[in-house]
Amino acid sequence: MDIKKDLIHSWDLNNKVTLYLLDNIESEWLPTKINGKGRSIGEQFLHINNIRSFWIGKVDQKIDLKLDKKYANNKKQLFDALQKSSGKMNDTLSKIFEQESIKGYNPHPGAFFAQMIAHESHHRGQILATVKRNDLKIDKSVNFGMWNWNNK
Repeated sequence: MDIKKDLIHSWDLNNKVTLYLLDNIESEWLPTKINGKGRSIGEQFLHINNIRSFWIGKVDQKIDLKLDKKYANNKKQLFDALQKSSGKMNDTLSKIFEQESIKGYNPHPGAFFAQMIAHESHHRGQILATVKRNDLKIDKSVNFGMWNWNNK
């Protein structure tokens, strides 16, 4: 068993779940918020991307992968940005798993990985809550499909 390889693969699966959710969101839903407050669906995806960019710059190399807020309602821009930032996060994770510590982050690389996955999972949940609270008609299979990592 190669745990580092398995963790990198898990990151890739995590990103595929995020892209799967985005793929199943109608473009016209992207500006939707809960009761007109908080982040819109598109802004949630944008935030996921921009937090990846922030942490890559903090623990690896400075690179600007941030997407401007004006693209929060552009599904293609969001998709492309998430793919690019995931690839760079994959490279970053590969580097930090070789280290015992991370510049700018405590306690260790395993916790960093877990925090990144937890953060994105949290925002996917917020996206689904926004869909549900606004009575948007997403197929029930999408919720179950997000948990079926075997097919990703």
